[in-house]
Amino acid sequence: MIRIENLSKHYHARRAVDSVSFELRTGEIAALLGVNGAGKTTTLRMLTGYITPTSGAVYVGGENILHEREKLLAEIGYLPETPALYNDMTVEDFLTYMYRLRTAQTENETAAVDRALARCALAERRHDFIASLSAGFRKRVGLAQAIVHEPKVMLLDEPIADLDPRQIREIKSLLKELKHDHAILVSSHILKEVHEFADRIFLMHDGKILAETASSAIPEGNLEAWFMRHTDAA
Repeated sequence: MIRIENLSKHYHARRAVDSVSFELRTGEIAALLGVNGAGKTTTLRMLTGYITPTSGAVYVGGENILHEREKLLAEIGYLPETPALYNDMTVEDFLTYMYRLRTAQTENETAAVDRALARCALAERRHDFIASLSAGFRKRVGLAQAIVHEPKVMLLDEPIADLDPRQIREIKSLLKELKHDHAILVSSHILKEVHEFADRIFLMHDGKILAETASSAIPEGNLEAWFMRHTDAA
C-alpha cells in the first residue's frame, strides 16, 4: 500500500533520516521503534508530504506523494504525537470540520462522522466539548480525525504516550480492530507495548533502520537484549 525507498532527510551535516526503505501492507500494524531523536517523527512527516525529503521517494498505491501530494493525502490519516484539537468545538463538529477539510466536500459527511465516532467509541461523547475530555478520549478524537475520511494508510506518532494503563489497553484494542481496513504505521519508544500490538517492528536508531522483524519472532523475555544487541552494534 505504501512503499518507502531510500528516504533521507539532512539538516546541514546532521542526517536525521538516512536511506530508510520499507513497505506497509493493509491488514497489519507496523511499528517504528526507537529512542527519542531516532528519526521516527521526521520519517512520518515525510510520509505525509509535510516535510520534503533530501532524497528518496514515498509511493502510495504506486504514485509518488511528492508529485501527487494533494491527491494522495486523501489516502493518508495522520495522528501527530500532540494532536491539533480545537478545544472550543464539540467532538462531532470537529470531526465534521476535519472531514470537509480532507475531502473538500460535504457529501456523506454525516455517515462518515457517525462511522468514525462509532469505531473510536466516541458516540456518547459526540456533543461534549473537546476541552472537557480526558487524555484518553482526546487521543480517541485524534484517531477519529485520522480515519474520518476513510484513508487507506494510518500514520500514528506515539499514540499511547502519556496514557494510563487502562487507556493504553483501550487504544491497543482499537488499533487491532482498525488494522483490518488500513495499513497502520505507529512510532513509539516503548518496546514492551509495541511488542504487544504490532505485527512487525522496524528498529530505528540514528536515522537508520537497524533491524526488521515480526514481533512474534522476539520472545518477550528477550526484548531488551534484542534492542541492545542491535543498537550497541550500531
